Amino acid sequence: MNSSAFKVKFSPQSKPFSDVIGLEIGAGLTQGVPAVRLRKKDGKTELVAVGFLPLQDSLPLRFEEAPTPVPSWSLPKAFQAQYAALAVTSELALLRHAAGTDEEATDNKQLAYRTTTRSIAPDLPPLTARIPEFQARWAAGLLPEGRAPTACSLQVSSAAAINTFVTSSRFESLSGTAVVLFVFPQYTSLVAFHDFRLVLYREHNIGHSHIRDAISTHMRIDPSLTDSILEDTFIDSTPMIEPVLRTLYRQVEMSYDYLARRRNCQTQNFLICGLSSGLKYWTSIFNHTMNRTLAPFQPFDGIDVAPRATILVEDLTAATPLLMTALGAAQAVVEDT
Repeated sequence: MNSSAFKVKFSPQSKPFSDVIGLEIGAGLTQGVPAVRLRKKDGKTELVAVGFLPLQDSLPLRFEEAPTPVPSWSLPKAFQAQYAALAVTSELALLRHAAGTDEEATDNKQLAYRTTTRSIAPDLPPLTARIPEFQARWAAGLLPEGRAPTACSLQVSSAAAINTFVTSSRFESLSGTAVVLFVFPQYTSLVAFHDFRLVLYREHNIGHSHIRDAISTHMRIDPSLTDSILEDTFIDSTPMIEPVLRTLYRQVEMSYDYLARRRNCQTQNFLICGLSSGLKYWTSIFNHTMNRTLAPFQPFDGIDVAPRATILVEDLTAATPLLMTALGAAQAVVEDT
């Protein structure tokens, strides 16, 4: 396979790790902490355990709010991998192409950041990931040394999610050239690949929660009911959704033009990941706006399930949008072996 894990991690990997659990910290889901355990054996990766764990993951937003001592997590036996890859979801963290040293130096001087940078190609600005130092220390302290799992990797959640694609067979089948939309609640990350290299990363402040808000406001219903509206075959939500998505897809079009002009890349491969409902609207409006096809990408496709795997979700496909970051965090470590 031509692809490898997307290495924007804050913890160096000096040795291979074959048994890893990915955990997303700071998601604040009512279901619990997303957890995905992977094991690599004889060159093949398999799913050992997946689910949402009843753990306290309220990431502190200020240094003075960080509880002391840090809560100590104890994972169920099925999730006690040898090592843990932590993906941090925080409004203070970021992933972006470095614009220049002056901007980086003056950006939020009040906080000390843990920063890592990856140079992708000589003609591209490096990609920089940053997490506040106090959040990084707090997250790592959740898993104390001396018992499994031991934290071996710390990642920004948006970077972790990218690994679900670059380590997939789908990436290889498209010759490493595609534009992928990773949809999160408050934003969508637009990631473009050419010849197996990430050549463009942008974030736009339109996520699936904005679609729910548009429907909720227009129909005057509780936001919790919008998923059923999005999947209802008798109600056409297009008039409510299209104005929101049109703004996002305009950014996709601009990115496509950039690839065509600057990278001589005119890909027809457009994929989307991270939606739990409303996929038909995202794809149909994309087709109408861009005159191109937007196809779904399922991160768990192609991953073998261990014979006695622990699956703590009723429908893995339906739960995938909430688990993709934890999955990608684990893949970033396991696929380096």
